[in-house]
Amino acid sequence: MNFSLIEPYAPMFVGGLVVTLEVTGAALLLAFVLGFLISVLKVLPCEPLRVILDFYTSIFRGIPLIVLLFITYFGMPQLTGYKISMFAASVLTLGLNGSATVSETVRGGIEGVDRGQYDAARALGLPYPSMMWEIIIPQALRSVAPALVNEAITVLKSSSLVATIGLMDMMRAAQSVQALTYRAFEPFVVVAAVYYVIVMALVALSRRMERHLRRS
Repeated sequence: MNFSLIEPYAPMFVGGLVVTLEVTGAALLLAFVLGFLISVLKVLPCEPLRVILDFYTSIFRGIPLIVLLFITYFGMPQLTGYKISMFAASVLTLGLNGSATVSETVRGGIEGVDRGQYDAARALGLPYPSMMWEIIIPQALRSVAPALVNEAITVLKSSSLVATIGLMDMMRAAQSVQALTYRAFEPFVVVAAVYYVIVMALVALSRRMERHLRRS
């Protein structure tokens, strides 16, 4: 091993890290916003809507993420005539895929809230939107918060797949350094170490959140 050979390419790794964090952050924002909306719509007493949303969820459960990424980046321009950017395709694919998991996680938390909470809210005359956002969802989040942090970790690690379409994230940076130096072990170990540090920080956040929720 000779890590000094890849030191000149440190800016490339830093740039890849920035792209990875940007893709992950934008995808998580889309996943959480859309996932929360879908979870609330799924618990509405509307069977046709629930069937449509269940089909939406099944698509992302049943198709590998890399296939969805290729369909979005390579396939959609064929249908629409508009070439989507690599960044947009990455965020859209990771975000929509994450929203399916987030929606099921939050839905399980909402359905796990005691039915007495619903009855008490109705007895107080609260409209349905107020009941959900002020009473039900805050209680549901207490039980699903650690699972949401785990989903954030999954999205972060899945973001490495965007290198397959050419986006210069950390994985793509490592591949470029490998091609320039003919060294494979060192660049990929550096990328693995960076991912490990970020994931361990999120794991620590998840454990701290769990302890806080147990005390509350």
